[in-house]
Amino acid sequence: MSEYAPEGTRERWVHDGSKRALEPFDDEDTSFTTVPCVPRPHGEDAGEKSVEIEIEQHTELYRFAIVMDKHGRRAINRVFADTEETTGKAVAPTFLLYLLLDEGKCTVAEFCQACGEMLRGEAWTGYQAIQVAWAAIPVDCSQYLPNNLLP
Repeated sequence: MSEYAPEGTRERWVHDGSKRALEPFDDEDTSFTTVPCVPRPHGEDAGEKSVEIEIEQHTELYRFAIVMDKHGRRAINRVFADTEETTGKAVAPTFLLYLLLDEGKCTVAEFCQACGEMLRGEAWTGYQAIQVAWAAIPVDCSQYLPNNLLP
C-alpha cells in the first residue's frame, strides 16, 4: 500500500505495519536473513522447483536448503553437486532442529520431542515422510518417541 495514503486509513495502516514488520530484516545485527523468492512456477511441485531455481541462480549463497519432499531434495542436491562453489545440501526440516542439538542449544530429549511435534503438527506421519525426516540425523530417539514416529 502507498506511503502517501491519508493518515488513519486502512491503506496507511497496512503500509506502516508492513514497514515496521520488515525493519528487523534491514538491521545487519539481527539474526534475520532474507531470501528472495522465485514467483514461478505454479503447481504441485512449485515450492520445490522454485527453491531449486533459486539455488541454481545463487548456489554460493546457500549451505542448506530445507525441503521435506524427497524428490525435491534429490533435485536440489544435484544442483549443489554440479557446482564447485559450495558444499550445500538439501535436508529435511527436522535437520534444523538437529543443528540446535549439535550446537548444544537443546538436550536430546528436547530435540526428539520437538521433531515428534513437528512431524505430527505437519502431518508428516506416513512411512516415507518419517524416513525422510530422520535421514542425515544420527540420533536415537526411541526412548522419547513412539515407534510410529521413528524410522
